[in-house]
Amino acid sequence: MHPHPSISHPFLAKRDRERRLALAEINLALLAQQNAEILEELRALRREVAELKEQSDRTLDFERRNDPRRPTSLTQR
Repeated sequence: MHPHPSISHPFLAKRDRERRLALAEINLALLAQQNAEILEELRALRREVAELKEQSDRTLDFERRNDPRRPTSLTQR
């Protein structure tokens, strides 16, 4: 006899298996949806990091070119 009395009958055991499978499918669908959302957020963050890096590189280049301590001969390239 099954530890859970309602599952001792073959029909109830089959129905319980089907219910568990349905719940597993729902859980997998939810995980897949959450995974897709996380991946999209990660892509957006990577784009933002790339934009910030590009902006930072431009700022650093500008500061280097306009640094008063820099020899004049290097700025005339």
